[in-house]
Amino acid sequence: MSRLTEWLDHRRDVVGFENWKDLSEFSGLSLHTLDEVQLEGSVEFLNRSDRRALAGALRVSLRKLEQLDEGTIDWIEDEYFYDASSRGRPLPRYDEDPAYWIPKETKAEDRGTPLIGRIREGGKAEPDEDWQEDWGRRIPKRFGSGHDIYALELDASGQSIVLRNIPVWEFREGLAAVYCWNGWEAAGWFGRVYLAPSEARVVTADGARHDLDLLSVVRIGKVVALWPQESVT
Repeated sequence: MSRLTEWLDHRRDVVGFENWKDLSEFSGLSLHTLDEVQLEGSVEFLNRSDRRALAGALRVSLRKLEQLDEGTIDWIEDEYFYDASSRGRPLPRYDEDPAYWIPKETKAEDRGTPLIGRIREGGKAEPDEDWQEDWGRRIPKRFGSGHDIYALELDASGQSIVLRNIPVWEFREGLAAVYCWNGWEAAGWFGRVYLAPSEARVVTADGARHDLDLLSVVRIGKVVALWPQESVT
């Protein structure tokens, strides 16, 4: 296995792609093309546009990827993140200007949407207690400003629900994750939530109904999107 192939396989996990199919869909490169990259152990045969698409999906600069491919550097460290899209596209004739591709570090909160837990098939929302800001799993895409936005992975499909925390008094009905204090911790459920003074409940995907005490509700995560798919309305 070439050093580049080893790094690609490792980096795919670092940025949150569970398999090569996910990387293919996000980058726009076909699975066949990615298979060829792994087989050749190089990106030299790719045109510059495809190399840039691969580099962008893996959150590194094109120049850094090419240096690794050429063997002028041995590895690209996990903490290195670069978003070319945040700077726009280069002007004509500046595409080859090395000054343009100088790596630009991103803040931890700009590295994607935190993937902080999972939703079990019964609808229970469980946090990943080992998640850390610096190395925790993330969806390789930002939603909104990134503040109070997080994601939970669906056990049933492997997709992720992206949620945004909102004040409890702003929510009445809809798909959401609701967290209630049970005396020693905040327990969460995901489903269609109804918060009415007369009756508060969450109905999970399996049809089960869980009655809620409004006084115990500490947080509501309203659905923003389903990833990787279109936004949820």
